[in-house]
Amino acid sequence: MSRPTADEMVRAAVALLPRLGCSNFELRYSEPEIEGSPIVWVAIATFASAPHQVGAGLQPASACYKLLEQLVDGGHCLHCRRPTGISDDFTAAMPASQQICWYQYDPELKRFRRGCEGGPT
Repeated sequence: MSRPTADEMVRAAVALLPRLGCSNFELRYSEPEIEGSPIVWVAIATFASAPHQVGAGLQPASACYKLLEQLVDGGHCLHCRRPTGISDDFTAAMPASQQICWYQYDPELKRFRRGCEGGPT
């Protein structure tokens, strides 16, 4: 299996956030006011010199991944200087892998790896 479980995704996201400059992370949920409505999970990243960033989802893992998408997609890798993207599938051949440094979830290491770090892209 190449995609992370929910717990693995949350742990991998939390481990990646400091590498992206995050100084604090919170995972919250909002109890529904109307019975039968879904619980909404919110992942919040705090940065020393930038505004807070937020990702939301119906599960903790999806909220964390949405946050990572906002932070990684369209950024720039400090190592190879290429634009960055993110994927939770380590086995997928990523498009434009010579132009984009893809952060992919590595199921063996249970963390996200940069494409320029030797990932499969």
